[in-house]
Amino acid sequence: AAADSAFEDSDDAEYFHVSVSKRDEQLALYALIARAAADTTIPFLEQLFSERFARLSQRDVENDPTRTLEELYWLLLITSHVLTDSGEGETLLIPEALQAGFTNVVEVAQHPVVTLSWSIINFSRQCLDPGIRGRYFSPRLMEAVIWFLARWVATYLVPLDVSREIDSVGRHGSQHSRKLLNSFAWDNNQGELVLDFVVLMSMVALTTYQGEIELQTLTCQKLLASVVRRKHTCAYVVQLDSWRDLTRAFASGRSLFSLSGRLQRSLAETLACAASCIKDPEASVQYLRDLMGPVAGCLVENASRSDLKSVAHQPDVIYMVCCLLERLRGAARATQPRTQKVLFEMGHTVMNSLLTLLEVYKNQSEVIYMILKFVVDFIDGQAVFLDGKETSVLMSFCLRLLQIYSSHNIGKVMLSLSSTLRSESQSEKYKDLRALLRLLTNICSKDLVGFLSDSNIEGSPDIAEVIYVGLDIVTPLISLDLLKYPKLSRDYFVLMSHLLEVYPEKVAHLNRDAFGRITGSLEFGLRNQDGDVVERCLTAVNALASYHFKERLGGRGGLGSQVMESEGSNGKLQESISSHFLRLLLQLLLFEDFRMELAGSAADALLPLLFCEQELYQRLVHELLEKEQNPTVKSRLALAFHNLTSSNNLSSTLDRPNRQKFRKNLRVFLGEVSGFMQIK
Repeated sequence: AAADSAFEDSDDAEYFHVSVSKRDEQLALYALIARAAADTTIPFLEQLFSERFARLSQRDVENDPTRTLEELYWLLLITSHVLTDSGEGETLLIPEALQAGFTNVVEVAQHPVVTLSWSIINFSRQCLDPGIRGRYFSPRLMEAVIWFLARWVATYLVPLDVSREIDSVGRHGSQHSRKLLNSFAWDNNQGELVLDFVVLMSMVALTTYQGEIELQTLTCQKLLASVVRRKHTCAYVVQLDSWRDLTRAFASGRSLFSLSGRLQRSLAETLACAASCIKDPEASVQYLRDLMGPVAGCLVENASRSDLKSVAHQPDVIYMVCCLLERLRGAARATQPRTQKVLFEMGHTVMNSLLTLLEVYKNQSEVIYMILKFVVDFIDGQAVFLDGKETSVLMSFCLRLLQIYSSHNIGKVMLSLSSTLRSESQSEKYKDLRALLRLLTNICSKDLVGFLSDSNIEGSPDIAEVIYVGLDIVTPLISLDLLKYPKLSRDYFVLMSHLLEVYPEKVAHLNRDAFGRITGSLEFGLRNQDGDVVERCLTAVNALASYHFKERLGGRGGLGSQVMESEGSNGKLQESISSHFLRLLLQLLLFEDFRMELAGSAADALLPLLFCEQELYQRLVHELLEKEQNPTVKSRLALAFHNLTSSNNLSSTLDRPNRQKFRKNLRVFLGEVSGFMQIK
């Protein structure tokens, strides 16, 4: 069947991806059957593969090898499924059926899994010969080879201590077979040779097969990632000359610039992650400087060109800048404790250049987006490690970045355009706005808060100042129409919940229009269909109400100067923020669909509102009871409201024990009234 399909031709991309997924599901089922009879199927697969490999080697130039190559392609796929598991998100292990089988095998060279593995690896080595590669190794066949190797390396190049542990248990029956499978890859330095071949093959795939996106994606995100992901293989690979050649080609060569931006980022992250596996700290730092120093230097050089304004908008210059930014972003995502300092140096080196590029490319949304995304990932990776001085440097940079963005781009996103969006894909026009939201969220994260208080650097902005500037930029651009788009909505409400938890006083002192946009968006979010969004909004309301309550206890005004307009029986009326949200939450809890799993968050938001507006709460309860005509229901409802605020010795504080008591009270309340109120 494989040979018969050799001459079929279909280039429908969507159909291709669907068919690949279905194919893998089908092959995985076949593999389970094959493992059940591994003593028979593994030798049979080895025989088939060896025969096709030999047939290919013996062919004359005039004969067409297409049918044989197609058979080899399918043998690679099914063998990969038989010998390995997919293990997405897990540490791959040798399949138990293969470890428990072959109890009669004594020598490693006679083990069918071993002979099949080396047969495929020896075939794969042929691609390093340019002549053979040109005749036989099509991009499609290379994809199968790389896919097999990625899974095989992650499965069979196991840590040596694992095989020693198995060896200590015994050398009889299945235990001996386990020992063979868990150690054969490292016998006679074979493991190092395989890793060297993997790196060489990766270079071939990335430089020789230009434009083959599927192949290059498998190479960057599967094969190289599998080598670096496990420390024992990574520790070997960073010592190889082939790995040094790959890093030099990345740092200083031109051949890898043909990769797409996404793959530039992925490759940079993989290469930078390898630094954490270098045992000598100084060598690890030097490795990263050699890897990313030329990249950062090239970006600085481009930004410092005297003729930058005249050449900046040339396609090749824009492409180069975007590639460099993607590489820097990939390295930033690889930040780990021992590499944080050197990566912060890298980021510090390019900060002024990024500001220059932001000025120059003010009308190039692609470049602006790339700059913002780099800063987002850079802060995300660095936040937990920064000291006061580093935080001060970063905040000064972010403040200047936001000011430049504001001066050039605040008019680029028009609210009137939001109503023209008809799909999630069209909302990608607003991806720079989403990047800004994530940037502000990362700055606002609790990992950053508090560091600047230890720094006495004069003239350095605090985090709150940066947040305030960012908020002033973002809030005018957010409309209720835009918040209907899930990605943007989630990013926005994550920011609002963080912001109101950490800096409620900054929000409280916004001008009336800006504050009204925030509270209006929270009201919109509380009615959202996305449970995560509703929970974020409840957290934000809790923070806002808690701030107001604590300020009033301290004899200060709190949110007293801020009012909201709402629809009343006599038209529009103005009321305090706490009054408005108390009415809204009671409406949601009693008369509208409410998710019971959000009862805890709703209780946290409702408690400070009750403390702030006790008279209003009593009046609303009285009005509700007066409207109830059924005496039995009225009595039950009155008792439920009474218990809500009096059970469990509830006090007038917002400490954790009191909040826990009110959570219990609200859950009991909702359970009591659910039979006769509109709660689902």
